Amino acid sequence: MEEKVAKMIIEDHRIQGLSYRNLAEKYGLTRAEIHRIVMSKASKKIAKTERLVVPVKEAAAMPDDINQLREELRQARLKIELQDLMLDIASKELGVDIRKKSGTRQSK
Repeated sequence: MEEKVAKMIIEDHRIQGLSYRNLAEKYGLTRAEIHRIVMSKASKKIAKTERLVVPVKEAAAMPDDINQLREELRQARLKIELQDLMLDIASKELGVDIRKKSGTRQSK
């Protein structure tokens, strides 16, 4: 195995966070070989001059999926709030506390 390939494997693993399985597919090796390469080189530090330059993404260019997740979180919080209000209204109308009390034991 060439030293260059080993360094590329380690950089892909550390910087890009690729798994052993993905690295094995990318480089045509087995997962065991990838693991051996990463673990053998883990204690050795790669010189700063040999490291690959990774461009830093700007905060303004956020992917759309984050905004979608934020919207889903907002909707989930609204749903929880509505459920709480429904329980409060039902408790007042029925005169029975519907919520489970914290610390209660299960019946046998």
